[in-house]
Amino acid sequence: MDRTETFEVLASADRQLVLHELVRRNGTSSVEQLSQSVAARRHQLAPEDLDEQAIERARFRLTRTHLPKLAERDVIHLDWDEDAVALADGKNAARVFGLSEELECFPPDDALEHPSRSW
Repeated sequence: MDRTETFEVLASADRQLVLHELVRRNGTSSVEQLSQSVAARRHQLAPEDLDEQAIERARFRLTRTHLPKLAERDVIHLDWDEDAVALADGKNAARVFGLSEELECFPPDDALEHPSRSW
């Protein structure tokens, strides 16, 4: 993966939040947990204060766009049958985290106040 592709991976606040959450969870999580965490961060609410619609919107974005893109780039491993997501060991994941250090804010705290309406 070249530098441009790596920054493309990091271009999405949701993908950055997924990566940050996976690191926080020692490299593994479920799609459900990631959906709840991303929704909570985007809406700046405690997970228990979220409504199911916010979690479902996050799950939709993650399962249709962001998780497949991260898996295609070999940054994560996905097991849909087990509802499991894990950070990949390898040069692509290392490159993403290396270039994330060049970003002003990782994960994107400023994007959480004004979430993208692209969904």
